[in-house]
Amino acid sequence: MKKELLYELVTALLILLFLYTGLSKLLDFQNFEVAMRFQHLPGWITFPLTYTLPLAEIVVAALMIPDQSRLTGIYIFLGMMTAFSLYAGAALIHLFPRAPCACGGALRSLNWEQHFVLNLLFTVLAVAAIRYYRAKQMNTQQKP
Repeated sequence: MKKELLYELVTALLILLFLYTGLSKLLDFQNFEVAMRFQHLPGWITFPLTYTLPLAEIVVAALMIPDQSRLTGIYIFLGMMTAFSLYAGAALIHLFPRAPCACGGALRSLNWEQHFVLNLLFTVLAVAAIRYYRAKQMNTQQKP
C-alpha cells in the first residue's frame, strides 16, 4: 500500500510539472516564442516545436491521469525529459555560445546546473514509476 501511494505521488508530480510548464508557456507565449527563436536548433524544427511543445506537455500530463494510458504517458514524459536533460547538460558545459531558457514560469529563473539536476530528478522519478507500474502488472498477471 505504501509503494502504491508513493507511485501515485510520483505520477502526480510528473503530471504537475508538465501541466505547469505547458500552461505557463501558453500563458506567456510571446516570451516563449522569442526564447525558442534563439535556441540552437535547426530552423525547420524550431517553428513547429514552438507551437507543439506546450500542447504536447499538456497532452502528456493528461495521458498520465487515467490508468489505461498512464504507462504510455510516463514513457513519453521520460523521452521528453531525457531530451530536455541533454539540452541542459549541453548548456551547462557551454557547448553553445548562448543558451536561452525557453522554460515556462518560475523554472525560467533556474541556472543550467539547477535545470540539469531538476531534469535528472524527474527523469529518475519517471524511471521509478515505470518500474513500479511494470512490476505491478507482472504481479497482477501472475495471480490466479
